[in-house]
Amino acid sequence: MKKLLTFIVLCFFGLFISSSPICSINQELNKDTVSKLSDFRKQTIDTCLSCEESTCKLKEWPEAQKGDANVCKLLFCTPSYVSKFFKKPDAVGSGKTKIKFTYTINSKGKIKDIDIVSTRGVMNDRESYKYLQSFTSKTQFEPLLISGKSASIQDINGEHVALTGDYEDIDKTMPVNQGIWRN
Repeated sequence: MKKLLTFIVLCFFGLFISSSPICSINQELNKDTVSKLSDFRKQTIDTCLSCEESTCKLKEWPEAQKGDANVCKLLFCTPSYVSKFFKKPDAVGSGKTKIKFTYTINSKGKIKDIDIVSTRGVMNDRESYKYLQSFTSKTQFEPLLISGKSASIQDINGEHVALTGDYEDIDKTMPVNQGIWRN
């Protein structure tokens, strides 16, 4: 009986655990979504964000409402453009690093105020910061408008896996692509 009661209490408690969504900085919106973004945002601002004047924060969501959190992430912290070219830090060995950080999307749609929370891998905090600065320098978000005024979104949680080292073409041993298959 005690085990059953403990199990029920833990399940019930688990429904009320909430967390801030973790946004990805390396995936960009498709062109159709970007063109309709302002309409979708107008409908979901109060649901997804808590705002004071021109400063907003993403709301925390219970684990049971993960779908709602994903919609908010898509609409408010997914870039409309991600540059494919950036500078990797010098003297960093080959490997990968998992970087957890916080950042702000300013009123112009640019990433600012990057703060490293933790790193695990070949890069240290300083190298990870330099990597993220270069990686996000040309990243662009659609600016957030609330009642016709530009607003920023602060304290966004981000997570990124950075691959460093020499680039090796994985297709170098494959034959040249001949285009269309012929029978």
